Amino acid sequence: MKALIILLLACAIFGTSGYFAYELFLKPQLELQREKIAPATPAPPDSSVPEFEKCVAIKRSGQLLEARKAFYDFIEQHPVSTKLDDARNELGELNTRVFFSDVPTPDKLVYIVRPGDVITRVAQKHKTTPELIMRANNLTGSMLRIGQKLILPMPDFTVVISRKQNKVVVLRGNKFFKQYPILKWPDQLAPKKGAPPMKMAGKIIEKVAWVDGSRVNFTDKNYARAVHWINITIRHATLYPVPPVGTDPAKFNKPASGIALSAGATAELGALLARGNPVTLE
Repeated sequence: MKALIILLLACAIFGTSGYFAYELFLKPQLELQREKIAPATPAPPDSSVPEFEKCVAIKRSGQLLEARKAFYDFIEQHPVSTKLDDARNELGELNTRVFFSDVPTPDKLVYIVRPGDVITRVAQKHKTTPELIMRANNLTGSMLRIGQKLILPMPDFTVVISRKQNKVVVLRGNKFFKQYPILKWPDQLAPKKGAPPMKMAGKIIEKVAWVDGSRVNFTDKNYARAVHWINITIRHATLYPVPPVGTDPAKFNKPASGIALSAGATAELGALLARGNPVTLE
């Protein structure tokens, strides 16, 4: 109605020349204004959402291996899904549940404890770690019994620290295993706007556990409540946990610089990873 009134006034005042002026100058501006105030066109529905929900339903039914395969298939078939990150989180949780359990999979060995066996020797012989053996077999101590059956998962992982994703991503072979959100970057490695990230390669050189400010190893009775660092050959890239709220700073060790994750993430990585695992910062 407003545009019609303007048109009539233009014709009355300026005649034909006014009409052409309106068509050339005023009308495009009015149309532009209408486009700006018009509601945005809704995005088309994501056709992958029902498939994601099917994967979740399989997981809730308790079929861990079936659910894991379903999520791997979903990620491969729907690389631009709005549910891609959710699928990775679900898959990561499934992967660790299976990995730290007695569920038989091709990447685990079954070992029967023999006379003279100690956990460090078993771990070294089978290229795994004592921490991983303890976690996978739900052991509260390092003592072994003759005839005891142990599940031995293999820690053949690769770590990618991604500035773009703001995550620490763990791969097994070339396949996604789990991802962990980065809570804080050190200034030396933080993503910088407009600057291409420098890619660096390294490896894990040490895993450190702390209890009340003192270093402990996996045989310590308080090891279960330790906080964990993952030391890497890349400078400033030590993975460490942020202190829980209310923690006494005097009893919480923090590296001079490093990449902060949640305490649960570093505890899990401390069990999963092994010295020598390759790391890429990108």
